[in-house]
This record gives sequence, C-alpha cells and structure tokens, in this order.
Amino acid sequence: MQTPTPEMVEKMMLEKFGEIPGSIEAAKAVDPSFLVEQAMSSKMGTMSDKNVLDPKTTTMIFLAAALATGSDECIEVNTSALLKMGASKEEILSIVRIVRHAAFSKVIGDAKTVFELLR
Repeated sequence: MQTPTPEMVEKMMLEKFGEIPGSIEAAKAVDPSFLVEQAMSSKMGTMSDKNVLDPKTTTMIFLAAALATGSDECIEVNTSALLKMGASKEEILSIVRIVRHAAFSKVIGDAKTVFELLR
C-alpha cells in the first residue's frame, strides 16, 4: 500500500466530506504527518478489504459512534457524507434514535449496583 501525501489526504477528504474538519486543519498546521496517519487509520479500519460493509452502512456506523462519543466534527462530516450518499432524513434520524436508546440503556446498566443495594 502506497503511503499518501498530506495533499492527497486533503483531496480525498474534500471529495468525501466536502470539507476538511477543523481539527485536521489544526493538526496539519502543527505536523502534516497527522493527515497521513489519519488516512492510514481510515484505510485500515473503514476501507479495509476486511470491512464487508458497504460505504453507506460504514458511514452510518461511524456517525453512530461519533454521536456516542460526542465528536462534533465527526458528527458533522459524517452526516454531510451520508446526505451526499443519498441517505434520507429518516435514516439519519433513526441513527440518532438508536444511539439515544443505547445511551439511556447504559444508565440503567450502570445503575445495577444501585438497584442491587436498594433491594
């Protein structure tokens, strides 16, 4: 696998997301190798031959993870990417609802000790 240049990564991000996230721009200003490292991580995680999911499904999962972790920039770029891929408003809102349910369910799971001590 050929290692991309920072310029190649920027071009890819612009094509995929329509913008370069601010955090990536800030990292580039300090050390352009962060762009390359980010691209390589993406290649190994989301664009690997081992990822059997289609790009839209992969991006939906990425959006769900971004919502769960509170990554505003990832939420923005992945929502934009999904819209560009033709995802409907209903599909995107379904992701939000699923993540909301998972987050609320975590509270119940985390409260197990509380419930046990209150018996």
